[in-house]
Amino acid sequence: MGSKATVHFRSLGCPKNQLDTEVMLGSLALEGYAIAERLEDADVAVVNTCSFIESAREESIEAILEVADLRREGRLRGLVVTGCLPQRYGAELARELPEVDAFVGTGRFQEIAPILDAALAGRSRGVYVDAGRTHLYDERDPRIPIGPRHSAYVKIAEGCNRPCSFCAIPGIRGRFQSRDPESLLAEARQLAEAGVREINLVAQDSTAYGWDLPGRPSLAELLRRLDTVEGLDWIRLLYVYPTAVTDELIEAIAGAKRVLPYVDVPLQHASDAVLRAMKRGTSGADQRRLVERLRAGIPGLSLRTTLIVGFPGETEEDFQELCEFVRETRFDHLGAFRYSDEEGTAAFEYPDKVPREIARDRHTKLISIQAEIMRRRLHGRVGDEAVVLVDRAGERTASARLASQAPEIDGGILVRGQGLQPGDMARVWITGVAGPDLEADALGR
Repeated sequence: MGSKATVHFRSLGCPKNQLDTEVMLGSLALEGYAIAERLEDADVAVVNTCSFIESAREESIEAILEVADLRREGRLRGLVVTGCLPQRYGAELARELPEVDAFVGTGRFQEIAPILDAALAGRSRGVYVDAGRTHLYDERDPRIPIGPRHSAYVKIAEGCNRPCSFCAIPGIRGRFQSRDPESLLAEARQLAEAGVREINLVAQDSTAYGWDLPGRPSLAELLRRLDTVEGLDWIRLLYVYPTAVTDELIEAIAGAKRVLPYVDVPLQHASDAVLRAMKRGTSGADQRRLVERLRAGIPGLSLRTTLIVGFPGETEEDFQELCEFVRETRFDHLGAFRYSDEEGTAAFEYPDKVPREIARDRHTKLISIQAEIMRRRLHGRVGDEAVVLVDRAGERTASARLASQAPEIDGGILVRGQGLQPGDMARVWITGVAGPDLEADALGR
């Protein structure tokens, strides 16, 4: 029996979106749909969108319009738009994009197969959006990985209850909900048995994990249990909220065998005035004390953060304080964003918007400060021996990462050597720096 239709997915945005895409792919395959890696080989296209900030919305709209041309020309039988963009603007999009057969919000991912069935049968052109809650998959959901087979993301929770004034996520993804720890352990074991060497734990707010579950299991407890899963080499923790880092969590990371000494904590700013306006519940002094606690408590820590420039009311003095914070803290990795004015957030109503050109200049300056810090850090690694995880391999070279480098965001290391395969843990000798990446010679596995 042939497949119902062949589906191509275009997944945009963050790793959490990638997970949603993988689960939708699994659901469609289970219901008789074939999966096409290339758009030109597909009968149907699904665009899984992001709408976190303005640039993400623009990228999503461009991707939709590109595929909509094919749908209008009759080269596709169907076009479905899923994720954050329809969750936020579903009715508006339906009016503006008649080429799209269905809009599926974040709470209806599990229904993708029947929705697509109806669209292809001509029975429906609908907006499928439920407010207030996002579908949270578990280990029983079918899933087709779209990334490397040796590295996987695992979503430990969904949604967010934080009141940050700049963030639209609570309105898109809904109230916070944790996955059962037994479900997470089962998924980790399944992934390890399938050959996954690294799992990256994601959520909108990882440190809130467990508060809504019976007995309130903590994130630290979860890490200790995941640390026992045989077959895994690396477990990485992403999206740690700064005011919720406990001593127990620090001790769990420091004492782990597989959980890496890597913490991704979005601090957002260093000025007290800006942090208050952001409703972060912290201060510049608190941020500095947190960094000290983390570095003192976790040997060999790699510390990543994200910062926002151009927030409403940010003065030149506020920005200079942020720059000095970055210089003195010397983060291992840093992502910087210009403030994006988001409807439905408290900051959208704030006065004293920072002009775009000033925000751009501040962003450029902050990135240049961090670039110099990174340049020195990378040169400081030359001559070191290290263990890397190979992501891609050719005949004579391989692309790999150190434990201090998360997938897709922290750069990598080009390894010279033969016989390496994706998923290998290899020893290397770091020989040089090439832009944001390192170079190395393989020493063995």
